[in-house]
Amino acid sequence: MGAINKSIKKSRLNYEQGGSAKSSNLSVLLIEDKKVNRSPLKKALIDFSYQVSKHLSFDDNIITQIELCNPDILILATDLPSDKILKDLAEINQMLPLPIIIFAEHDSPNVIQNAIKAGVSAYVVHEILPQRINSIISVANERFKEVQRLRNELKQAKTQLEARKLIERAKGYIMQQKKVDENEAYGTLRKMAMDQGAPLAEVAKNIIDVCELLS
Repeated sequence: MGAINKSIKKSRLNYEQGGSAKSSNLSVLLIEDKKVNRSPLKKALIDFSYQVSKHLSFDDNIITQIELCNPDILILATDLPSDKILKDLAEINQMLPLPIIIFAEHDSPNVIQNAIKAGVSAYVVHEILPQRINSIISVANERFKEVQRLRNELKQAKTQLEARKLIERAKGYIMQQKKVDENEAYGTLRKMAMDQGAPLAEVAKNIIDVCELLS
């Protein structure tokens, strides 16, 4: 952590001579190995108009704090993320997904691979240049949105596939009981869905449940 803080201090001096930062309204939950009152990373975020909702150490419960703060972004600064940290991040990615950025002094192919699997949007090693903070956060945010979009598309595809399976099974039961062909069975199923004002897959599942209960 010392090397990261020193690089931020040194780079900020050079950057402040060159221009000002672009403002942002994003809230950040910042977690560092050693929380210090004068954290260079925290100061750099504030200088760029990011709202640091809380500044914590790894001794705090990350999941609980995210539930309390509801930040837009989670930023962690550490020498090397531990297995416990990565496990917590994987849980966060499932329960409370948000862009996650790790600033680390060390890396390894295995750690980076596990970090990506845990839902980390950006893993930055060694020197942190203040002028890069905006771009790092922006890229992490966009990458997170893209991953979420793909995840939602996959979920929707699975839901549609499951719905088709239910409809096919329900048609089979209707064909068997009413002695009708597939088109007539589908028409019966559609009419039931319209009469009940319910989705086709929901009606199909109800038919399957009743038929299996009576069989």
